[in-house]
Amino acid sequence: MAGTLDELAALSGVSRATVSRVINGGSVSPSTRDRVLAVIERTNLRPNAAARTLASGRSGVIGVVMHVAPPDLFGDPYFAQLLHGMSDALSEQAAGMMLWLGNRSKEETLNRILWLGLLDGVIVTADNLDDPLVDGLLASDLPTVLLGHRREDRSASYVDVDHVHAADVMTSHLIDLGRRRIGHVTGRRGTVAGEDRLIGYRRAMERAGLPTDGLVVEGAFSRSSGATAAVELLDRDVDAIFCSNDAMAEGALQTIRSRGLRVPDDVALAGFDDLEFAAHLDPPLTTIRQGVQRQGEEAAHVLFEFLSDPGAGPRRVLLPTELVVRASTVGAGAA
Repeated sequence: MAGTLDELAALSGVSRATVSRVINGGSVSPSTRDRVLAVIERTNLRPNAAARTLASGRSGVIGVVMHVAPPDLFGDPYFAQLLHGMSDALSEQAAGMMLWLGNRSKEETLNRILWLGLLDGVIVTADNLDDPLVDGLLASDLPTVLLGHRREDRSASYVDVDHVHAADVMTSHLIDLGRRRIGHVTGRRGTVAGEDRLIGYRRAMERAGLPTDGLVVEGAFSRSSGATAAVELLDRDVDAIFCSNDAMAEGALQTIRSRGLRVPDDVALAGFDDLEFAAHLDPPLTTIRQGVQRQGEEAAHVLFEFLSDPGAGPRRVLLPTELVVRASTVGAGAA
């Protein structure tokens, strides 16, 4: 290890410490990093992984915790995009990924992660407002970055979007189009996204002096729950439906069509996420683009910053969202 670091330093024209920072994901200028990596690639001088761990105190392995069942993870484009973003960012730092899913209870998963003692840090999806797995990781010494906010915990590092503002923007869009009985299909209650998007919807409706009583139906972020919720809302004579994600909006579209109604002429329809399929629905779906893949990338970057400078305090990143207007709310001509 010592000889390899010295050789790389000499060939790169930098110090041995700089080479070590490049190898271990530390803070160096992009040009210096590129120069050292080019030498490593050209000479194939790659420090032994075990020696690297001893020298740096790191394993080069990042834990990614998504406490969902494997079929839900790999069948859901939302999680696929998150993983894509994280894997891209981890590969830039030559870091490995250890994926933890919902095969065990949250308490057992937490105990195994902490007992293992292998991980440099963890990225965890913080879907629920109350979660013993997330709380346990935050209380441990293991560097942890959340995908989902914990604003009430001033020590938590997280990457998220402003769901309240985004839902307010979407609901206001429907109001500006002249819709007055706007139904909302929530995400799973007790989740960060579900609760915040409901707050945003209600805020916009109250500001416009419009009713919400009887116009909110609980969903579960699934296509089937969107279809079922739309039945209730159509029975209450809504003229627009805002679903808390695109999958539920796709289900709602099925129900609207089964009633012989037209979108958007009879009922305007909107979602949230802007996953790839949303633009290919008929009609294409108006939605909120939240850059899911970028959130995965940013969570990995925040964790590497955390590892490079543990004393800098919590890092909180709120990424921008964008209203994407398509034919499901304004009609084909306007879109």
